[in-house]
Amino acid sequence: MRKLVLLLAATTMVAGLVQVGTAQAAAPAGVFQDFETDADLQGATVTLPQVDRIERTADPTHGDSGLTFTVGPSNTPGASASSGINLYAGTPSLPVSDWSGHTVLGFDFFTEQDYTVVGRITVRDQSNKAWGMDYPIRARDWTPITLRMSTIAAAGVDITRIAYLSFSMPRAKTQVIGHYDAFRLVDSYPYDQTPYGDKAAAQLLRLVDFNGVLTKLADQIKGLDRSLGHGPADERLKAQVRAAEAQCAELRQKLGPMTYAQYQPFNAGVTAMQRTVPRLANTIQARAHDRRADFGVESADSMALVYPKDLPFTSTGTAPTVSLTRGEYENVQAVVLPFAEPLTGVQARVTSVSGKGAMQATVAPVGSLNVTPTNVYHRPTYAGWTPDPIRDDLTSVDVPADTFQPYWIRLKAAKTAAPGTYHVTVAFSAAGKRTRTMTVAAKVWPVAAPDAPKLNTTFQFTPAIVNDIYGITDPAAQEATKHQYWSFLHDYKIEPDQLYTCACIPSNANPVIVPTPVEDVLYIRDHYGLRDFNAFYLWAGLLNPSKPETWQAQIDTWIAQLRTAMDSYRAAGVDKYAYVYGFDEANGPLLQAAKQTFAAVKQAFPDLPILTTLRDNSMGVDTGLAGLVDVWVPQQDLYNQQVAERTRARGDQAWWYPDIATGSPLPNWFNGYPPIDARTLVGPMSYKAGVEGVLYYATNRWLRSDHANQLLVNDGILSAWRAATFNGTAGDGSMFYPGPNGPMASIRLENFRDGMEDYNLLWQLQHDVQSNPQLPTPLKAHAAKLLAADAVVTDQRTFTEDPARYRAWRTDVIATLTAIRGLE
Repeated sequence: MRKLVLLLAATTMVAGLVQVGTAQAAAPAGVFQDFETDADLQGATVTLPQVDRIERTADPTHGDSGLTFTVGPSNTPGASASSGINLYAGTPSLPVSDWSGHTVLGFDFFTEQDYTVVGRITVRDQSNKAWGMDYPIRARDWTPITLRMSTIAAAGVDITRIAYLSFSMPRAKTQVIGHYDAFRLVDSYPYDQTPYGDKAAAQLLRLVDFNGVLTKLADQIKGLDRSLGHGPADERLKAQVRAAEAQCAELRQKLGPMTYAQYQPFNAGVTAMQRTVPRLANTIQARAHDRRADFGVESADSMALVYPKDLPFTSTGTAPTVSLTRGEYENVQAVVLPFAEPLTGVQARVTSVSGKGAMQATVAPVGSLNVTPTNVYHRPTYAGWTPDPIRDDLTSVDVPADTFQPYWIRLKAAKTAAPGTYHVTVAFSAAGKRTRTMTVAAKVWPVAAPDAPKLNTTFQFTPAIVNDIYGITDPAAQEATKHQYWSFLHDYKIEPDQLYTCACIPSNANPVIVPTPVEDVLYIRDHYGLRDFNAFYLWAGLLNPSKPETWQAQIDTWIAQLRTAMDSYRAAGVDKYAYVYGFDEANGPLLQAAKQTFAAVKQAFPDLPILTTLRDNSMGVDTGLAGLVDVWVPQQDLYNQQVAERTRARGDQAWWYPDIATGSPLPNWFNGYPPIDARTLVGPMSYKAGVEGVLYYATNRWLRSDHANQLLVNDGILSAWRAATFNGTAGDGSMFYPGPNGPMASIRLENFRDGMEDYNLLWQLQHDVQSNPQLPTPLKAHAAKLLAADAVVTDQRTFTEDPARYRAWRTDVIATLTAIRGLE
């Protein structure tokens, strides 16, 4: 690629050239920025100039050159999850700041890389009012961007006084490249974008090595049918191989000059082939494992996703193995693969478990939801049917010929299980087909970690949402349902609690915040054990940031409410377990309000801990809140290890929390993220960081407004239940599902529990090392290496997503714990 000019450094930012209140004549319709000269880049900035760069290159959709944006890798020190370009009005980079009188601002984006993700566009006016939208970044494809003036103006942005336009791309493990060009004002919509698309197609055909891609696919296809025999199933699969060969050859014949109308189906065909060929390899591998079978049964790791459509999976064979300590859960996935014909009435059941009472086992099909990733994912994520709900309610499913059906095999070793290998056999049947079996070998080690979590959890569960979507109005039924969900949460290592203490849905207007009823606290204590509980939510929304003279009256009301509640807790003997949570993500003037409030709480209740997520990255040092807050909980991407250690040194705790802003490369539990992320986050990552707890704002954010067409996950295996939750991001605030009979577990939640157990294993290993000072030096050194978890986690931005690597480390932890116990 011929490069015309190098990056203009971010230091050339001249946003100050925009004079607030200065009117600029509206530009006529047409292309106003084409990046045709070096001067056109003046004033443009990038997020991290050390690794991100912009330059003019000869890859235009209009004119002779365009803007190429190179985004540095995600592991770059100081790198944000995405990198953006800012074009500032009043500089050559954005020569038009008055967009009025036009219908659309449009421009082009394309990338030659195999990179599918979601980017973000932001428009901000000179009064600092902003509007934003996602835009798709599709592998080897062109996206015409359309910003509707009516939509921007409706958001309150003054389109006559634009300050800047920015657009971003998420980072990846390696650098990514995007092309932008032909910024244009248009007076009608829709309008003819054919010339731009045709030029984009020409650039893509030049930049992408389609010949190499198709050659690689052809080579993969050649070896597929070598293991096939001559039975009916083999012939059907051979026919699929021949069809793949023909399609690959047809795509190669199309290589040459194309319009975008021709390029789009061509590129889509190549993408489909890149998915079809490895999926066909999955099926042929399953056929090779049993040539007499009517359908395939393979296994997959529980830390991976097995997509029903389009994408391949990594098989772990037909005889999976797992390791457990006494009292621990572990999981395996089985995958039913049709041999190019539909299967009906597919059922799975556990038929035998060796060792009476030593091992529990269940099996259920995994359902899928239609997921559309948002820009906050910051990583390539498949859009479509995505596995997650564990459908214990379905006893039989139909599996179309083109579908893989995963099953969740859940194992639990008894606390008294003798060490050894136990065998769990699961039978899979389908109408008119011979039954298949899979046997899982579960090794139980002669050690156990504590059952109760050592990592604290403060997660919001909202009973009012459950009552609403199930239509439960009887108070006794509401109470019973609440207890059912509490038991479910407890079983998944989440202590029943409420961050936002109210009997309502906290997101509703004017929620009534009240202290946690003592009856709830006693029920939790008596049924699950009591570690701590939130006595009261100090809702900063009741304080006017601009009227500090009114704060004390509200603070006095809070103190009075707390005094009544603490008296009831003291009478019941649970006051020592109480804490208060307040000032959720507060900043600005509310930090002073928090200081005034927390000082009053400490004066009235000196021994009552205060937990907060307010925005103070110094954890009290810069705001004067040190000594008033006992538990600091920053957003995970704002967590600073040195600050946290300083905080712990003075006797406070430092937790963290994921939320919608915690996108890749940090872990999260959005739908479509690798499940290993959830396990790593609360397991070795939290242990390595030293955090004492994890907070989360919602576990069951199933608002009726989001799920009006399907309130419960009670339909087919491909459920119509809407995965999107907060701001359209699937899984944010929703860790499990409302099933027909109550709470329904998810793959994400199962991995969360596994991670909590892994944290306990590390805690136990550390305890045993400290309790045995005479351990041999090599064994002690190896234990220290495992506790550092360097094999799986570097920090909260760098960690493995390879289940095999994770399991090797975990098995080593258990083996080392066993070796230490053997010396006692």
